[in-house]
Amino acid sequence: MPPICNINAVIQCPHQSGIAKPIAKQTKVNIGGAPALRATDMPSTPFLPGCPNIGTGLVPCTLITTPAMPASTKVFILGQPAMLATGLMTSNSVAPVLNGTRVTNAGQVKVIAAS
Repeated sequence: MPPICNINAVIQCPHQSGIAKPIAKQTKVNIGGAPALRATDMPSTPFLPGCPNIGTGLVPCTLITTPAMPASTKVFILGQPAMLATGLMTSNSVAPVLNGTRVTNAGQVKVIAAS
């Protein structure tokens, strides 16, 4: 079973350089000492410092456009499914790699959930 992500999670764009900075959209539930992420928190999360996908006809990843899926079917945070370390997302990049944006570190490893 995968860990639940918190705002310290490391999330990379499909080009492996842009790192998303999750924003706490809820602060009532902490996991691993930081606000827990819900799968639905991810759209509009920015990539910092940025994506290297730059050039003619290319658009760098600047934000996440989809919820993280799969999400937990057993753990809900304020009515929304918890975001799992196995969650995949899509960025705004031209010709986005479907589900190419992925978690490389959940931000904590003690709390796990069923997908």
